[in-house]
Amino acid sequence: MKDNLKDARILIIDDTLTNIEVLENLLMMKGYTNVKSVSDSTIAIQIINEFKPELILLDLMMPNVSGFDIMDELNKEKDPFRLMRVLVLTADITPESKKRALSSGASDFLTKPFDLTEVDLRIKNLLFTVFLLSQLTNQNHILEEKVQERTVALRKINDDLLIAKNELEKNIAAIELQNKALREISWIQSHVVRAPLARMMGAISLLEIKDDAGVSQEDIMDIVITSANEIDKTVRDISAKSAQANV
Repeated sequence: MKDNLKDARILIIDDTLTNIEVLENLLMMKGYTNVKSVSDSTIAIQIINEFKPELILLDLMMPNVSGFDIMDELNKEKDPFRLMRVLVLTADITPESKKRALSSGASDFLTKPFDLTEVDLRIKNLLFTVFLLSQLTNQNHILEEKVQERTVALRKINDDLLIAKNELEKNIAAIELQNKALREISWIQSHVVRAPLARMMGAISLLEIKDDAGVSQEDIMDIVITSANEIDKTVRDISAKSAQANV
């Protein structure tokens, strides 16, 4: 964590070169390696957009563009202080300036001439806050990615379940169709076949007593043939139903 703090991007904005030198020396002695300074406040916003500092050490009273103007401009951006922190260092000790600076987005406020030990501690505290927010943001991104991955997985499971449900419904419909065909086959076998078969068996039995029954052999054969044709047609119907049941 300490290494992360030392690598933080720190931008000094002050029109007084002496103040810049003091702050640069302090940061260098404390081991900060990524420090940039600007004395011309008119290009401060440009430098901020390019450098993307995590901490700005900002003077308020500067010609042309003041520290207030810079914070007002930053406030026009989307989430300007989501991670970046602003430490105001100013000779203006009035409560109004402090209140205005803090309400404009400053994270902390120190008056000049400042105590370097206090400046060091304030910088560490603000960078630690940035570090924690960065970690939290990263964790949120990881959680969002996991949620998205889980959502995709659940959608796939849902799609697979829907496919399985459709297949099951098709199979149930096919089974119901088969059962219907089998019921019809069973009914045909038990009812439709019985009548012509009974006639055929009766006619065949008349062959043995045709002389006594008063029925000619031709009549008997007509009954047998007619019954056989009926049975043949019924068998064909049963075959058709069986084929339907096996689809």
